[in-house]
Amino acid sequence: MHIDINDKTVLKEIQKTFSAYYPFLLMKFYKKPHNKFEESRKAEELDIEKTVGDILKKQIAIKIEMLPTERVSNLENEFQHKIGIPIQLLKLENGIWRQTSGLDNLTLKDLNIMGRNSSDDFVMEDVDDDFETEEEI
Repeated sequence: MHIDINDKTVLKEIQKTFSAYYPFLLMKFYKKPHNKFEESRKAEELDIEKTVGDILKKQIAIKIEMLPTERVSNLENEFQHKIGIPIQLLKLENGIWRQTSGLDNLTLKDLNIMGRNSSDDFVMEDVDDDFETEEEI
């Protein structure tokens, strides 16, 4: 999967395209980069309604590949170095979006599977809590 990004691309569009391929992952954009295995600060988060041009104040046209075999840290570095906008990936964990700071060596596919499996557990816990047996009725 790839995405074409230019100065008129809205961050929300990038986020939506990414999540269409990796539904248990969320891409967030930040003012400042983070180091590998570090979290990004909520206060540094960018408004996803802004365009790439609004943030960079210049014109760009670039294609970013987001293959399932790509490591999280590589994708984060690619956004930082090719576009100039730091990103952080979050995965769905028991219904909550959590930063993947300690999981930067995993592939996008593996991280998405972890998010899916965590969500499956969350759904099963909800079902188990509401399930009544014949003895309880």
